[in-house]
Amino acid sequence: MALGEKLFEESGNITGVKVTRVHPIEGVTMEVSFTSEIRGIGRFPSGKNLGSGMMTQYPHGILDASWQGLLTTAEDGEQFFWWAHEKGKIVEDGKVKGLIMVTGFTNSQKLSWMNNLIMALELGYDPASQKFNVAGYEWE
Repeated sequence: MALGEKLFEESGNITGVKVTRVHPIEGVTMEVSFTSEIRGIGRFPSGKNLGSGMMTQYPHGILDASWQGLLTTAEDGEQFFWWAHEKGKIVEDGKVKGLIMVTGFTNSQKLSWMNNLIMALELGYDPASQKFNVAGYEWE
């Protein structure tokens, strides 16, 4: 896997969790929502991010999630709609590490270069504080 330039750093909070299914073998499935701040690097815009999705935590500590959301730029309020898929695992102290693949689209001329962008995100999440941090990279 070839990672290109670092695009952004993100920090956020889980704002809602709803358990939708519990199964002793198939794990726990939840609807999760979050808000975050994105600090863009280079041409990637800074802004506010809003997202939600479905996450399943399996009994052996693996997580699988599908997300969707909206980044609104801080500079001029332009919007980038995105969707993502995550694979993660529970590590030391119950924290989560994950890899997220993201694509999206915009109608903004200024952000049109993002329409062909595939991003690889490295996630760190602390369930105790409900806070997460992400480093986003261009996938080439």
